[in-house]
Amino acid sequence: MADVLARAASRPHALAQLPADRCAEVLGLSGVTISAVTGDSGIELIWYSPSDALGADLEDLQYTLGEGPTMDCARGDRAVGEPDLDRTPGTRWPVFLPDALRAGARAFFAFALGIGAIRLGVFTGYRTSPGPLTTQQYRDALAFSDSTTFLLLGGGRRDPLTDLATLHRAEVHQATGMLAVRLEVSLDRALLEIRTRAFSSGRPILEVARDIIARRNGTGAPDGDG
Repeated sequence: MADVLARAASRPHALAQLPADRCAEVLGLSGVTISAVTGDSGIELIWYSPSDALGADLEDLQYTLGEGPTMDCARGDRAVGEPDLDRTPGTRWPVFLPDALRAGARAFFAFALGIGAIRLGVFTGYRTSPGPLTTQQYRDALAFSDSTTFLLLGGGRRDPLTDLATLHRAEVHQATGMLAVRLEVSLDRALLEIRTRAFSSGRPILEVARDIIARRNGTGAPDGDG
C-alpha cells in the first residue's frame, strides 16, 4: 500500500493516479470508492475503478436512498464496519440492505476522510464475501484514509468537485437543473423528484437523469414535464 500511495502522491492529479483496483487488492477488498461530502452531508462519488461497476452502483444506491455505510460515515464522521451483511439487523438500513445483498455485497467498511471538524469525504470498501478486515488490513485502510485526506486537502493540486465533467453524477446535476426549470421548483425539490422516480421505478438514478435530459419518461416516450 505504501508504494502505491508514494507513486501517486508524486504526480499531478494524484487522486486520479491512484489505481482503485490495486488498492482494493492490497486491502483484501472486492472494490473501493471515495465519495466527497457535500455541504448538506450528501455524497458525490469522485474515485473508483472503471472496471468496478458494482462499487459505483452501490454508491449510487446510497445516493438515491439516503442510507448506507457511506452515508452513515459522512453524517457521523466515524468508521463504519459491517463484516457480514447477512447478520446485519434489517433495521440498520431497511431499504438499502436488501438491495445491497441482492447486488452481491456481503461486507462494508467505511472510513471518514478529514481533519478535526473538517469533513472532506468517505473511503468505502466492500466485499462480495463476508469477513472482517485483518489487523494489518485495518491499519492499511487507516493509512490510506490519512493519505487520501492529504490529497483532498490539496496535495493532489486539484479539487475534484470543481471539475463537473469528471463527476460520476454530472448528468444527475444537469438533470436536476433542467427539471427545476421545467417544474418551477427548487434544486433540492427537483433532486428529490429524481430520487423518487429512481426508487419507485427500481431504475439506477443515472438512467432516470439521462431520460430527463433527453426529455423522455421511463418508457422512452417524451417527458411530460413541459
